[in-house]
Amino acid sequence: MSDNRILLGFEVGTGKEVQMRLHHTVVTGMTQLSGKTTTLEAIISRSGKRAIAFKAKRGEEGFNAYNEILPFFNERADWQYVASLLEATLREKLKFERPWIMRATKGAKTLREVMENISMLKAESSGGSLPENIYTALEEYLKIVVPQIEKFQFSKTLELKDGINVMDLTEMSVELQSLVIRSTMEHVISELRDVIVIIPEAWEHLPQGRNTPVKLYAETFIRKGAAIGNFLFIDSQDIAGVDKTSLRQCNNWILGRQREAHEVERVREILGRNRFSAEEIRALPLGHFYAVLGNELKKVYVLPAGVPYKLGRRVATGEVPVGKIKDYLENPLEEPKPKGRQIPVGDPPPKAPSSLKERIGGLGDILPIDRDKARDPSQSSRRIEELEAKLSRREAEVTTLRDEVALLRRELEKNAAKVARLEAATVQSVLSAKGAGGGISVDDINLIVDARMHQILQFDRPTQFISIDVSKRLREAIKEKFVRDMAARIRVLPRETLVLAMVVREKGEVKRGELYSLVYGSAGRIPEEFYSELQMLEDAHLVAYSKATGKVAWTMDSYVDAELKGFSDDDTRTQVKEYLASVMLPTTG
Repeated sequence: MSDNRILLGFEVGTGKEVQMRLHHTVVTGMTQLSGKTTTLEAIISRSGKRAIAFKAKRGEEGFNAYNEILPFFNERADWQYVASLLEATLREKLKFERPWIMRATKGAKTLREVMENISMLKAESSGGSLPENIYTALEEYLKIVVPQIEKFQFSKTLELKDGINVMDLTEMSVELQSLVIRSTMEHVISELRDVIVIIPEAWEHLPQGRNTPVKLYAETFIRKGAAIGNFLFIDSQDIAGVDKTSLRQCNNWILGRQREAHEVERVREILGRNRFSAEEIRALPLGHFYAVLGNELKKVYVLPAGVPYKLGRRVATGEVPVGKIKDYLENPLEEPKPKGRQIPVGDPPPKAPSSLKERIGGLGDILPIDRDKARDPSQSSRRIEELEAKLSRREAEVTTLRDEVALLRRELEKNAAKVARLEAATVQSVLSAKGAGGGISVDDINLIVDARMHQILQFDRPTQFISIDVSKRLREAIKEKFVRDMAARIRVLPRETLVLAMVVREKGEVKRGELYSLVYGSAGRIPEEFYSELQMLEDAHLVAYSKATGKVAWTMDSYVDAELKGFSDDDTRTQVKEYLASVMLPTTG
């Protein structure tokens, strides 16, 4: 378990073991005809990890062994969370709407209070204005989810048992399902380790082409989860409507039977179009998959949980029909016999006892056995699987902790060596500068400060603060660095954006709508790109927009005065302003 490898199943034809490394995983295939649910249950049972699954629709095939738990939901009303809900509703990334969201969430502790704030803000907004449209979209979304949040009973804690833990969300709308799934994912990342989260109906909760609360958080879960043993499993009938950003982060792709022509072709593209025919994908039997595991591609029969190793291997080699597995699971004492002549494959595991009597016979003389319980092999098997899962999980935890301790020790040794080198380099640099009679440059000061702050943050050593006489040479260095950085910010701005800046500089301040008309020569609704351009100018400290006046003002001059005050005189600052303004002019040649 140290490398997170588990048995997936057996290669079709050869019967060789197929191992998979635990990672973010995609499992696809036709419902009830491919064996997706059985595959997920098998992986989880052998992983030793706890898992969280969500029942999203009525009548769907469930797991054979699971613990049902209350849906977990931690209601939030902060502006970042509400902004993500609005992004899901509008199906686009927010740009300049955040201040309105902040107003709507101010003082709110629940989404009900946010909805009440929005109703008041809508009344204050003018008809047809952009703020009113934003508030209307968010209000309509909250009208769907808030009554349901108040209707259902949620758990405020997430207590997981060994194996698969299922939350029943079938009575909830898709919107509320997404909130519950996201809330669960956030809690797993912040509080838990070694947990697998299964996303059901991925085409709804991780859709291609639009946002949902789950999709907006999935990237964070994928990026942070693997390092602490938390993995995302994507369960979907097909891959056509699933977000490709999330799919690209999955190292394991387990692809089952498909019938629809376009989906068959997508599977062929993933596997290599010339390696498998469309008919091979359409004819995949139950439990058989094409598995892309890292850089390996295998056609595999996935060994279901509770099915003996030897029997699963015989299915993979074709000795036993796959349909007999269902019969075995219903009556585990009658193991199917191989059809035709038995083909030996490799070295089989030790022969298992063929009857219940053999399984328990002879032990009565040594151990006190309850014969009634022993007659129920399924109960004993489940107990053995539970104990094996616990043991595997503990082994994984110990290995992970040992690796983390070793990593921290290496980082500590590396950082201590860096600090020693920095101290030596700093002292040598300062002594060299003094010996040359040139004073201390701004780079020397930066090196001293960086080294000292690194020591303070990393090792919390006692700190002594000293006063430095800022010489004329240092002031000149600070001014030059400021001018270089400011000019670099201006040069990376697009030409059209700089035209806006030059118009504002010429006028001093101008109404935002008037500025758009002056530059683009058109009236009417202002496009979002224009607001983005203004934001870039504000980020570069060239202009500032006032909501109170609705005007865009030239601010670069005041910014230069504020930054260089004490480091240069009025004439010098005027020269700096003129130079930076010249950088905005188009170049020739």
